[in-house]
Amino acid sequence: MPHFDTEHGRVYYRHWPAPEPHAAVIFLHGFGENTALYHRYAFRLNAAGIDVWAVDQLGHGLSPGERGNFGTVADSAALAESLTQLALQTTPDIPLVLQGHSFGAAVTLSILFGHPDKYVAAVISGAPLVPIRDLLDTDTNMELDLAALSADPFYLDALENDPLGFADADGAALARALDTIWDRLGAELPELDVPTLAVHGAADAIAPVGAVRAYAEQVDALELLEIPGGRHDILNETVHHEVAAAIIEFIGARTGTA
Repeated sequence: MPHFDTEHGRVYYRHWPAPEPHAAVIFLHGFGENTALYHRYAFRLNAAGIDVWAVDQLGHGLSPGERGNFGTVADSAALAESLTQLALQTTPDIPLVLQGHSFGAAVTLSILFGHPDKYVAAVISGAPLVPIRDLLDTDTNMELDLAALSADPFYLDALENDPLGFADADGAALARALDTIWDRLGAELPELDVPTLAVHGAADAIAPVGAVRAYAEQVDALELLEIPGGRHDILNETVHHEVAAAIIEFIGARTGTA
């Protein structure tokens, strides 16, 4: 896998190139994940002419760090910036779309607040827009129930057999990082002006859809695609084909290539 160097060590990323890309997605994954879980999604975007750049965040995949510890929000934002620069070096002037899942979705929003002109659009999924009860106690070990993530047997098999993935870790660092974002969302999300698609499972037990639904009703730039029966890892759910198609349509509309 290719890599770039940071103050924390060598960080690994994946680039899924489209033959003649008309847009590029910069992707940040969530807790316990790594870029290898997103081949299926990336290939669907590639077929539609969209490059995909994704990074193993700190504490995940092949990148350094204590298991499950993303570091600070600024650390994750810096990884996204490095990917952004790589995308622009590879395909200058290409329209950029910022995307994040779960913790990566929260980081995505924090980046948009500070750099609203860098990305033509954004996509978030499984976004924890309000405090999650299980994370409020920073002394509690975080353990995910795989059945709450997806009903797709192929994806669940990948999770169970991925040597780089995990479903439990010390949740203190994640809680601290999310807490800094939650403090900003109430004040800054209503002012969001980057067109953003929120894809969320109606049956998401980890980050319930209610908060996203409420914000989407108030924020003109935020559009919600709510998937009936969908669980937390909506990009890897049984309806992943339909989800990818909706995201491709959204990106096409925002880049003039629909």
